[in-house]
Amino acid sequence: MSMEIKIREIKEEDVREAANLIVRLKKFNSEHDPLFSLNEKIEESVVSYLKSAIKLETRDAMIAESSNKIVGIVMADVNDRIFYEPLKEVRITELYVLPEFRKGGLGRKLIDAIVEKEKKKGCSVLTVEFPTENLVAHKFYTGLGMRSIISVYGKKIN
Repeated sequence: MSMEIKIREIKEEDVREAANLIVRLKKFNSEHDPLFSLNEKIEESVVSYLKSAIKLETRDAMIAESSNKIVGIVMADVNDRIFYEPLKEVRITELYVLPEFRKGGLGRKLIDAIVEKEKKKGCSVLTVEFPTENLVAHKFYTGLGMRSIISVYGKKIN
């Protein structure tokens, strides 16, 4: 795609449209593992989560926009690393690009934009979280030079 794409911080008026992308991501995750079954209030939960990125100093979201349509989103949290150097990390918690805008470097541009923003907050480590079974995400992030540094295992308890 050779359309002009602008990357910027999310605004209140973007929340509803951006929520659709996050819901699509969560639905994709739910296809990989039953521990990612969506709750019945997924849309409401996502809207609240996105609004927190506007209000909280420790959470941010950037969107990619083309022809006044949101085509990608990245969200990240700033975390303190109290036991390790460097002391602050930026952890990408959500990254989604519409299928027709993939394979052109937009995911990387979204990550670069959020990293630049978070570097100003003292972050000097980049991490990302995604479901283990999401092989598309695994290939994408390892292609960016990232590697596994922590594992989280889970099971449903009764």
